[in-house]
Parts: sequence; C-alpha cells; structure tokens
Amino acid sequence: MILYEKPFKLELLGRTLLKDGEEWPSTTRKVSELKEVAMEPHLMGPDGIAYYMFRGIHQWDSLRYDITVIEPRFYGDEYAKTLGHYHPPAPASGLQFPEVYQVLKGKASFVLQRKHKDESVDCIFVEAGERESFLVPPGYGHVSYNTGDSPLILANVVASFDSVYEEYLANHGPAFFCTRFGYKQNTYYIIRRQERLSTRQMNKKYGVMLGDLLEMFHSRPQRFDFLYDPSKLQPVL
Repeated sequence: MILYEKPFKLELLGRTLLKDGEEWPSTTRKVSELKEVAMEPHLMGPDGIAYYMFRGIHQWDSLRYDITVIEPRFYGDEYAKTLGHYHPPAPASGLQFPEVYQVLKGKASFVLQRKHKDESVDCIFVEAGERESFLVPPGYGHVSYNTGDSPLILANVVASFDSVYEEYLANHGPAFFCTRFGYKQNTYYIIRRQERLSTRQMNKKYGVMLGDLLEMFHSRPQRFDFLYDPSKLQPVL
C-alpha cells in the first residue's frame, strides 16, 4: 500500500514500512501489554502484536513525524486501541506538550481526558475518518481506537519526550472505553464533563488549521512550533 509518493515514497507492505525503498525500524506493543488498561482483560483473546510504531520518519528541530498501525480486532467488546498516555510539561511554559494526528487509512475514535485538581476528569470524544487531522491540546491524555474492520494507519507530529503512562495503568484504562455498543465509563474515574467534537470543531476551538500533516510538516515545519512551545497555542473564546 503506497501512502505517499512525495515528498518521499512511503509504502506499507504488510507490517513493514518502506521510506524510499528502505525498511524503516519499528517498535511494537503486544496484546498482553494492554491487559492492565483493558475493559475486559479476561476476554482479550490470543496474544500477538496489538500495534506497530514507526517513529521519526521525518524530523525537524525537536519535532518528529510518526506512523502507527493498529490491528483490527476486539478485546471482548472493546475496540483495539493504544495503551494511552499523557504528555509531560514543556520546559519553557510548563504547559503539557500538545500533538496533532491524522488518519491516513481506516476509521478512528479518540478518547481525550484532562484531570482536575480534585482528580475528576473532563472528556472529549473525537471520531475521525480518512485524511482528517486534529489537535490534541495541552493537558489532555489520549487513547486511539481502531473502530473499523481494517488496519488503522495513523500519522502524528509531536515533540520528542517520554510519554507518561502511570495514570492509565493506575486506573485500569481511560475514563471511557470505546466499545461496539458505544462509550462505556470506567468506574475508576469521576467524570466532571464530557462532549463529542468533530475534528473540525476541535481544531477551531484552538484556532488551528490542519491539512495533510506530512506535506505541511515537510514544506512548512515552522507552522508546528506550538508543539514544542504550547504557550503559542491559545483557545479561541
């Protein structure tokens, strides 16, 4: 499957990613590694690779372009997903690093959550189809779900840092699980607020205009400077 012909050729052959014909290294996460964050860990099914991560395919300054491939399957009634993580604070502003995502192939749902001082959380559900891009704002942890019946191919642009997984592990998953029957609350959380936003609404909320991430990041990388300096990203009131 050819993902891009330019600015360089990106091709996915099975679960091997080629950049201009050269195999790009990957890391993986197994199904067994997701049991602590699953809605029904006893119904996870056979072990195997849950998703593949191809990091740093293109880089500029401290930013990188990645691709993630999430297999299509269910863990009980829950859709296949990533483990979930928060981002650390950026040194200059103290705000947590944001991130931008694009669905290259497939169908995705994202569960975003922001924690308050009293431990309650706000949640945003974002559903995205092919070629849609959107912003994960500062302060929001997030989980990506493959809600289609084929491999989900996600692209993202983000600053380089170590993700923070402890909150998801301690609470056995995200605030809501995405299932074949809809979103189901994780009872380890107290929910203060929840809403559904389209990718367009999410971007508009923060005054961000996003097109194809690879084309933008390759030709105009300076437009992503808010990813390492979140103070440049202000909500639109």
